[in-house]
Amino acid sequence: MNDEQPRKKITLDLEFFGDPRPPAPGRVHLLPANVWLQLEPGESVFEAAKRSNIGIPTTCGGKGTCGLCRVLFPLPAREPTYVERQHIDRADLARGVRLACRSRPTHDLAITVLPEPRLGRK
Repeated sequence: MNDEQPRKKITLDLEFFGDPRPPAPGRVHLLPANVWLQLEPGESVFEAAKRSNIGIPTTCGGKGTCGLCRVLFPLPAREPTYVERQHIDRADLARGVRLACRSRPTHDLAITVLPEPRLGRK
């Protein structure tokens, strides 16, 4: 005779985990160049601009270490990343300034590329 208990069945609710696919990328209207860019999945604004030969200030090539690729998002802007908090002062964060290399929009929006910040400012 077998003294083993019958096994219980486990039911997984896969809806609980959400959709595993990344969100669809959006289109970005880059100002003042007045150019629309279609982002590829996972592509940053900086990478899309570079692919389209549109210059955004940088010394790090989009790695997030220089803080020069500043863009202005419409308010309310997304929450700043840790890297953005290190390179952009609070007043600019509050008005929607973010880094193009750290921005991956999932819907259409207009973004203004800002000039390089002056030396002596963070």
